[in-house]
Amino acid sequence: MAQHLNSSPRMTKFLAWLPLVALAIFILTPLLSSLTYSFFRADGSFTTSGLTGLADSGKIVAPLMRSLIVSVLAAVILVLTLVPAVVAVHLWAPRLRSVLSILCTLPLVVPAIAIVAGLSAVLRSLASQGRGSLGMQLNTILQSQDLPLVLVGTYVILCLPFTFRSIDAGLSTLPLRTLFESSSILGAGLGTTLRRVVIPNIRGPVMFSLFFTFALSIAEYTVAATLSINTLPVFLNTLSSTNFRGSITLSVLLNLTTWLLLAAATVSASRFGHRPNAVSEDDETEADDPAPSPAAASRKDAVTS
Repeated sequence: MAQHLNSSPRMTKFLAWLPLVALAIFILTPLLSSLTYSFFRADGSFTTSGLTGLADSGKIVAPLMRSLIVSVLAAVILVLTLVPAVVAVHLWAPRLRSVLSILCTLPLVVPAIAIVAGLSAVLRSLASQGRGSLGMQLNTILQSQDLPLVLVGTYVILCLPFTFRSIDAGLSTLPLRTLFESSSILGAGLGTTLRRVVIPNIRGPVMFSLFFTFALSIAEYTVAATLSINTLPVFLNTLSSTNFRGSITLSVLLNLTTWLLLAAATVSASRFGHRPNAVSEDDETEADDPAPSPAAASRKDAVTS
């Protein structure tokens, strides 16, 4: 009986870790297999022929730069538009908070392929207005291979459901009205208050939004492939027909980069998050000082008198 009781906690701990171990095997097995194929030959010798071939051809430079620019722009535009919008709702229109939450959650319900199908229909309608028209010019600007703004806007929309919750939760812990009133009394404008007061207090949600948007944008394939824009994931798909080892190597590196960015987003959200109940150093110093005894207080009063 005693032996059964002693083995029960061990069995419970084993069963608790079993799903995590199974998930790790499920994720790491294809990744390690891809790494082995990418950097090791059949005889076991190490090789970097896949990466060397990519560097020598130079075809990767344009898709890589295009993906980096689009990802950075999407992350910056998302933060610059979402933070003021959520702040305005919290301050001046709290009843619209539920409406904004529903609007920002809609991209999570609608599949990405449905979004890009509707977007393609809009772009075709703009192009059908004829050469030289305003619609044709707008269509050309949005789908420019140098700077595809249509991808930037689409990625911002796709990231809204995840980043809105983070920023909204961060702002909910702040006394926003008090901060804005105090800042306006000191002569600061709305932009200065956002830049120097609000954003430093929600560094965690802001950094999470930046890292998450960049990670999703640089690894997205469906929208870019449907719109025929040669980003890095689309280049990987076309590369597999001519340099399979190089495509596997590059996809593994892209996968690792995405995982690192998501890990950085999670760590930054927890490390730099606002802690409203944190005690300042002065308060801690005062709390650590022992209270004066009644005898010491009476001697102090006598000396004062």
